[in-house]
Amino acid sequence: MFNDDYKDYIRLCSIQDVGHITAMRLINFFGSPTEVFNASKADLMQVEKVGARTANSIIENKDKIDVEKICQRMSALGARYIHIGMSSYPTLLRKIPDPPIGFYVIGDYDFSMPCISIIGSRNCSVYGQITARKFASALSRAGFAIVSGMARGIDSCAHFGALEAGGKTVAVLGCGADVIYPPENGELYNRIISDGAIVSEFPLGSRADKQNFPIRNRIVAGLSLATLVVESDTKGGSMITARIAGEQGRDVFAIPGRIDQASSRGCNALIRDGVRLATCPEDIIDELKFSGQLEISFDTQDKKSSTEKKVDTPKPTINLVGDQAVIYKCFETLDTADVDTISEKSQLPPHKCLPILTMLELKKILIKDAGGKWRKRL
Repeated sequence: MFNDDYKDYIRLCSIQDVGHITAMRLINFFGSPTEVFNASKADLMQVEKVGARTANSIIENKDKIDVEKICQRMSALGARYIHIGMSSYPTLLRKIPDPPIGFYVIGDYDFSMPCISIIGSRNCSVYGQITARKFASALSRAGFAIVSGMARGIDSCAHFGALEAGGKTVAVLGCGADVIYPPENGELYNRIISDGAIVSEFPLGSRADKQNFPIRNRIVAGLSLATLVVESDTKGGSMITARIAGEQGRDVFAIPGRIDQASSRGCNALIRDGVRLATCPEDIIDELKFSGQLEISFDTQDKKSSTEKKVDTPKPTINLVGDQAVIYKCFETLDTADVDTISEKSQLPPHKCLPILTMLELKKILIKDAGGKWRKRL
């Protein structure tokens, strides 16, 4: 299951003096972790910003990393390690300026699913908690996975909101993937594994050190089409993540708050400085669709025409399946229609059509006019 090349990626990223930027420089220079370990000290020092200390650390520690023990631990956890040389490495994450060489994953999760990160203050208000859950639930029902950091406050509320809606959620940790932090989130940790993934680039067993959190924030933003800041003061991890998301070229949204509340000062400042204001989940979906970052596709039993866009740079899609796809296909021949007409066309009972039509409206695929008739928006 674990070949030598795979193990060498784990080995390289487990050496304490080799961060993700240095590891990337080494791999780009030598071609693979295996060749890094075959290099002499003089060869290693030819790499940009690799000095004698780092070169010595690689040479001295490469055989001290017990990769077999790490692999056994991974097997016991049901974990996997995804490195940048694998086709399963997330496409969006690969595009950021400083992607992780690899990361540990616990949970059966497909990283091709479109994601939105929801972040905010640990010391949040009740308004922030409710808003984070509301947005996470609605965006989950619209087909997005919710990414956050499993911290206290807004992060935890975002994860719970996604899970309550039956959606997927990804927690990016500032510690090892096998370390539950904060410790009171044990139940949430297990639920995320069942309906999403726990992700960390830090070695298994790593404790939650303060310096790890700004490092992991680039992954939170990097996995996502957009980042939503629910509540934040002007300083803190959420503001760092928002800045990183902007630098990565991703959309950033903020929830407005009271001007006399410290936990809203950061969001209000972001909006003042040009970040998009979000008052409802549809604001985010609209922006992503009309900026061309998101496409809608549907899947029925007839799969003859599956790819119409470029194969080399596919855009994230929200897939319509089952009855949603059946109703959507009705509008290939209908310009506008009421529920009864849609029921007749789809051969689904009216009481079943209505909630599906409402869901398609939430996804901004259909629109309902003043007369109660539905039409395709795209």
